[in-house]
Amino acid sequence: MSRSEFRATVDGPRPGAAWVMSIVASATLWATEQLPLWIIAIQCLAFAASYATRANPPSFRKSAIWLNVFMAGITTVTIRSALDGNPATISLAYFTSLAQGLQLLDARPRKSEFVLVALALFQVILASNLTDSILFPPLVLVFLTAVTWTLLVHTISMEAAEAGDPAAAPRAIATDLRRMTFKATSACLVLAIALFVLFPRLKTNMLRGSAGPGFALSGFSDRVSLGDVGKIRKDHSVVLRVETLEGELPDPADAYWRGLAFDAFDGRSWSISRSERNAARRALSGVGRFGIELRPRREEALIAQRIIREPVEAGVLFVPGSAQRIEGSFQRLERDRNGGLYLPGRGRDRIRYTIWASAEIPDAETLRGDRAMAPFEPRPGGERPAERYLELGPLDPRVREMARSIVEGAPSDYDRALRIQQTLRRQGRYTDSPAALGDAATSPIEAFLLGELEGHCEYFASAMVTLAREAGLPSRLVNGFAGGLANELGGFVEVTQADAHAWVEIHFENAGWVRFDPTPPDLRLRQSGDISLWAQLGQIGSAVELWWFQRVVDFDSVDQIGALRRLWTGWTRDRDDRADPTAPKIEKDEGSWADRLREWDTLLPVAGGIVVIGGLLLWRRRGDEFDSTLPRAYRRALELLARRGLRRSETTSARDFARDVASRLPEAGGIAFDEITDRYLVERFGTDASTSREAPDLEAQLALLEDAVDRMGLRDEAHVG
Repeated sequence: MSRSEFRATVDGPRPGAAWVMSIVASATLWATEQLPLWIIAIQCLAFAASYATRANPPSFRKSAIWLNVFMAGITTVTIRSALDGNPATISLAYFTSLAQGLQLLDARPRKSEFVLVALALFQVILASNLTDSILFPPLVLVFLTAVTWTLLVHTISMEAAEAGDPAAAPRAIATDLRRMTFKATSACLVLAIALFVLFPRLKTNMLRGSAGPGFALSGFSDRVSLGDVGKIRKDHSVVLRVETLEGELPDPADAYWRGLAFDAFDGRSWSISRSERNAARRALSGVGRFGIELRPRREEALIAQRIIREPVEAGVLFVPGSAQRIEGSFQRLERDRNGGLYLPGRGRDRIRYTIWASAEIPDAETLRGDRAMAPFEPRPGGERPAERYLELGPLDPRVREMARSIVEGAPSDYDRALRIQQTLRRQGRYTDSPAALGDAATSPIEAFLLGELEGHCEYFASAMVTLAREAGLPSRLVNGFAGGLANELGGFVEVTQADAHAWVEIHFENAGWVRFDPTPPDLRLRQSGDISLWAQLGQIGSAVELWWFQRVVDFDSVDQIGALRRLWTGWTRDRDDRADPTAPKIEKDEGSWADRLREWDTLLPVAGGIVVIGGLLLWRRRGDEFDSTLPRAYRRALELLARRGLRRSETTSARDFARDVASRLPEAGGIAFDEITDRYLVERFGTDASTSREAPDLEAQLALLEDAVDRMGLRDEAHVG
């Protein structure tokens, strides 16, 4: 019988590490929140049943017929998932999760654990493409340790069975073997972390399928119906995390992040009108990594914000006000005819970008000297005003009369817009759950304006656009987010879906688009007072998640270069200070401890990676005599012999080295080292060729060896003399 044929007949339970490996690999997929509960339940049932009956498995666990029936069911579930339109990664996650449970139930003789390990590894790879959760790294750490131990125990068991002594396998799994396995795995992880920080990386969506349901926040696309924002506001999931790099964040009442602007309204839904001559969107020139100019540079104060955007339908980017420049790790950026920004194909990705926007807000006196006028757009024969910002469908005459009465007597276009805003704020009542408005003959906006003015922000914004256009003011509706709460620990503003909002922009000849918000702010804004303990814990988790994404998941070549540049600048500054202590020092505002930590947190991984790799190289050069995994007595003996130049080479066995030492040391020293070597082999490999002898007194043997080494040195000195 060949070796392969013999191993195929070996029957025995799997090591316990196989279940640990399988559970941890499954947990990486569970953390993605993409598996339905019934699949997780089946997995847990398979884990429990297979482990509880591992010593005496029931007959169905060894029946090829039953196992094939189960596999047919798994295949059917996978195909059904794909036909339902799920991305390929999700369907594969279904398959690997169920097939892994079936593999654990399979109690037939096996040659290796390759199939089980391959399924677990594939689960981890799938999870890495479905999540960037901070829970993923610790699970991978446990997984690597478990998979290493599973393969090691299986190999030892097969070798022992092949040698005819299966009972010897547990004796071979000694403490030193466990320690060495743990240290080797840890060294590999440390090296992997160092390489991750130091080496450039490429991002790929190779395993990702098309966007599926549940991946991205809906409600932000090129067409929205009244009520969409109200539905979003019922969810408190985080959408944006905003850090200030230059300037200061405005007060929550004045903090807005613009998404899309809509110019066409039919009384029930808003859309972005299309031009017969131009595409719905056009690509902007430039590469995000090097910066894309969104409008010509002007001499004005700018604010710079770094924003982390969660998945959003259509890949919409949110910007603070009039954006001038944007940078980020993307290759293509598109803009629609109303100024909305999109990352095509990135709707289900978490995106980090930096945006520079105008911090100047025209004051009231400047706007009173300006006039409302539609922006010019290219048309055949030259540029002409965009009349689409003044178009209205048929409306109840009472709406026109309301608009006339509100703006009557206003001295400027700005005052006319301000009167409409203040009227809606004063007379309206905000609610996220308005009653059904309108019927077949009356649009919701007509019912809102002619009724009790009760609704959420979309109703107020739509009503203001309607009244403004009736008054001859070119206007449009804008959706996005407003408000947010400060996360003091992370130093950023946290914006959730509950901060979704709609407001109005009116175009002025010189000032451009100016924001007006007719929604009563008292109930729209979240309270910023004392928050509960649960909310504080949530903010801690959000801060950790942001750090993890910026410093690990999205840590790319730009961050690496920036961190190395700051290290170089700091080193050269310190060198110049030491060279000329009398030179004037540049005063620097140290800021708070949190500010200093955020400034240096990108430098620490790079510096740490350099130190780790250097330490590993030095450790490698020290040689076997410093191997901390050797038993203490044998390691001490090698150190004593190294004093006289007696070093064991990598190709010399322990027994051959002992014979060589015996030929060069006094007899007592040779015998002592031989005893120490015997004990080392017993501890190391679990076999003792001299079981009839008692265990030697290692301290006494070390004393004899040290005495022999010293006498060897005296003898050498005598020869030299």
